[in-house]
Amino acid sequence: MVQFLMDFFDVIFPLNIGPLTYKGPAGYPGSIMPGMLVQAEIKGSLHHGVIRGKAMNAPRGSIKEIHAVLRDRPIFTTSLMNLIQWMADYHLVSEGLVLKSMLPKEILETAKSREKMSASGRSPVPAAPELTTDSGVVSTIKESISQKEYKTYLLHVPSLMHEISYLSLIIKEARNIIILVPEVAHIEEVSPYLYQFAGQRLTILHGRLPRAKRRTAFHRIISGDSDVVLGTRLAIFAPLSSPSFIAVLQEHNKSYKNLEGLRYHARDIAVMRGYLEKATVLLSSPCPSLESFHNSGIGKYSSLTPDSKGQRPRIEVINMKTAKKRTPHLSKRAMDATVSCIKNKGNVLLLVNRKGYSILQCADCNSIETCPECNIPLVYHKDKSLLKCHYCGHARNAADICKRCKSSRFEMIGAGTERIAAEIEHHLHVKPLLLDKDILQEDTANAGLQRISLGEEMVVGTKVITKRLPRRDSFSLCVFLNPDMQLHLPDFRSPELLFQEIISTSEYVKDAGLLLIQTRMPEHYLFRYIRTYNFNDFYKEELSVRRSLSYPPFSRMVLLTITAKGEIEEILMRALADTEETVEVIGPVRTSRKGVSQWKLLLRSASKEYLHRYARSILKSLAKRKGLTVVADVDPISI
Repeated sequence: MVQFLMDFFDVIFPLNIGPLTYKGPAGYPGSIMPGMLVQAEIKGSLHHGVIRGKAMNAPRGSIKEIHAVLRDRPIFTTSLMNLIQWMADYHLVSEGLVLKSMLPKEILETAKSREKMSASGRSPVPAAPELTTDSGVVSTIKESISQKEYKTYLLHVPSLMHEISYLSLIIKEARNIIILVPEVAHIEEVSPYLYQFAGQRLTILHGRLPRAKRRTAFHRIISGDSDVVLGTRLAIFAPLSSPSFIAVLQEHNKSYKNLEGLRYHARDIAVMRGYLEKATVLLSSPCPSLESFHNSGIGKYSSLTPDSKGQRPRIEVINMKTAKKRTPHLSKRAMDATVSCIKNKGNVLLLVNRKGYSILQCADCNSIETCPECNIPLVYHKDKSLLKCHYCGHARNAADICKRCKSSRFEMIGAGTERIAAEIEHHLHVKPLLLDKDILQEDTANAGLQRISLGEEMVVGTKVITKRLPRRDSFSLCVFLNPDMQLHLPDFRSPELLFQEIISTSEYVKDAGLLLIQTRMPEHYLFRYIRTYNFNDFYKEELSVRRSLSYPPFSRMVLLTITAKGEIEEILMRALADTEETVEVIGPVRTSRKGVSQWKLLLRSASKEYLHRYARSILKSLAKRKGLTVVADVDPISI
């Protein structure tokens, strides 16, 4: 019986299905091992898959044979195969869907020649930032790597440049390294410094790489030509053999959460992969996530706080309820600081959390034009006389008459980048550079960002600038105009996200510079702590609020999004019939997006075990219904 099962193997395919069983290929001279890449037939077509392991039960009926073994050794290590199973169980999905996220098409292609990295054609390599580092911190991490035992450290530093400084000292002697950054723009900042120490060992991996370069990157990793991988979310799945060190820079950043397909968080996957690989994991950030701060507090992570905090720009909070104003949206203090900065040859960034000019409201009936798809207010773009939805992209010409009462009187509500730029030009007689996501998408040559690099004296833009602009192009003054918008969002993470956004913005202000924050909510505890960069007390108060409301990290959540063509309220009620007392059910709430009906269902519990069991029962019940699409988001970052 044991010999019979030796001939059968479970294969995982990058499809939304579970493992399928096949007979081993006749006449194959070598051993079939987990992680090997194979080809097998599904419904008459050949598909690439990965060997999961030997079949646990004797299959019945006629069993197809594996068509071909494509590589004579595994492309995925035992640890990566275990990671696939853990992710499928934790995220309530099939192993095939996990593999689809881990197995890009490029890894399936055979590259006869391998592209070598060289210094030719690269931009000049800058010297590593000479910032004060704590030798004790460096020694602790190096010692952990040499011990080859799993441990996760949380490193709190003033800026990304400090993160690079520590990383540069740590990787000199280490081998088999994965380094994650949130976005491609961060790769462009980090890679020149790492190249000094890693040279040809360094491979860059992210989803925007051209197909040929991504294929080359995978083959360099699999062949062992490269043992230092730098990239975005995708890089955490790099088929690197036995990584000894995994670093997650800017660990608080929301971009680590995948919002399409499998909803995984790369930071959490990094910690689990480190555990499975017996590797040292370093989470670093100028403003760590509340979850990581909590995990260090309960001993799950080891906290590293360097002796030297480094210099930071001064932060001043302006109470817009009592402050003198030059315009409805600009305080006298902000305008005076701007004029002074320009006179002293400094440059200014005015940060606005809204594109366009304003919201249009009828002065007679108070109606506001909303998006027919999303039911949210349309933003008025004065220069193009357009009303636009910044969620789905719906746009139409602005009307001269109110559709509801036929009035021709409109009022401008709020201020976006266009309105702030117009007010600055009117009062200071300086035409600022206007930058937002739409403008940058049209500006393929990045001429606007280059103008900032050359010393543009005044910029009005959204926070997308801070995602695209290197930190070396610092501003002397930054005015954060409307941070309160973030606090008004119906999201329990809003204070934490705003705190992180302000700290991130401060990295673009020179050490001797000034960050002004205009708010109509100066009594909010966030502004009390942000003035002095008081992270610890802010986190403690925020954790107290979360605990009182049973929000993460004191509970677990699963968000189910159900999409269907017809009415499904009755179906959902039947799926929820078998209640779990320890699980709170919020919803279902009906939403609409691009003409498709959606229902959102939030499950919350202090017990991960009970929560996942109840979520699985709902998913199983809904899976029997045709015409439904259900997406499970475990540990959602927004609800």
